[in-house]
Amino acid sequence: MIDYKLVDSRQWKEFLNALEPGVSTVKFPTLEAIKSCKAVAYDLNSDRKGRTYTFKVDKPSCSAEITVKVDE
Repeated sequence: MIDYKLVDSRQWKEFLNALEPGVSTVKFPTLEAIKSCKAVAYDLNSDRKGRTYTFKVDKPSCSAEITVKVDE
């Protein structure tokens, strides 16, 4: 389940860490919010802590498919 309170308050690190492994489709308030969330995700990816995030953005609908992979 997606916590839209975290999306609305732009708490990207907490939001990303709360996502279940797999693919989630998330509606964002603005394209700038997607860009901001992606920047935090790629920063987390570079930490190599066992979770990686990839985005497939749909600009017209202001949404993104976020894939969360967890290393075994």
